Amino acid sequence: MHKNIIFKILVFSSMTVLLASCSSRAVQDSDSTTDDSAVTEAADTEQDTDGNVEAEEEKEKAVSQIGKRSNPAPIGESITYTETYYGDDFENEYEAEFELKITDVVRGEEAFNILKAENEFNESAPEGMEWAIVSLEGVLHSGNEDVPYSVVPFFSVVDSTGSEVPQDDYGTLNGNEYGHVDLFPGGTVSGRITKYMPVDDPSLLVLDDIAGSGIYFSLQE
Repeated sequence: MHKNIIFKILVFSSMTVLLASCSSRAVQDSDSTTDDSAVTEAADTEQDTDGNVEAEEEKEKAVSQIGKRSNPAPIGESITYTETYYGDDFENEYEAEFELKITDVVRGEEAFNILKAENEFNESAPEGMEWAIVSLEGVLHSGNEDVPYSVVPFFSVVDSTGSEVPQDDYGTLNGNEYGHVDLFPGGTVSGRITKYMPVDDPSLLVLDDIAGSGIYFSLQE
């Protein structure tokens, strides 16, 4: 009798210890799962944050590189650049900060009709090409107060294949042509130029510079 009671007590005690042990492991596993989830969530948040930062950096980089062939300046958007220029003696050099933008582009038959109206001797663009009349505005923000900065319209055209389009023919405008003026800081200039390019081609207008890299402008909306 006493032996049976002692045996039951021992069995009950063993089961209690076993259950307690199992209960303890279950809580530990639950805590471990929670910790792992928290770590994963934190990692995902960090990754998202890094992705957003990288996206913003890429966006800023793209904006800062506007005017490149891969990211030409849209019509109506200004490009500000610096350029070294010289006085009449060519001994002293000065730095100009100039802002330029295309304000309007007329292409194709409409452009040719304008050219014919302004000068009856203007001819059609070469075969496969079309005329464009490009309106520009510029302002000199800084430079020498006594030595003028000369605005010279050195422009070329690059088509969508990456080839420069030789300008063997020229269209003549009846006044209001861009460039060929001297400016001091605060001075402005506006006017038009004519170029031709392949019909309906997303060609680019290039402001040539001494280094040869150029500044690129889009010629279509």
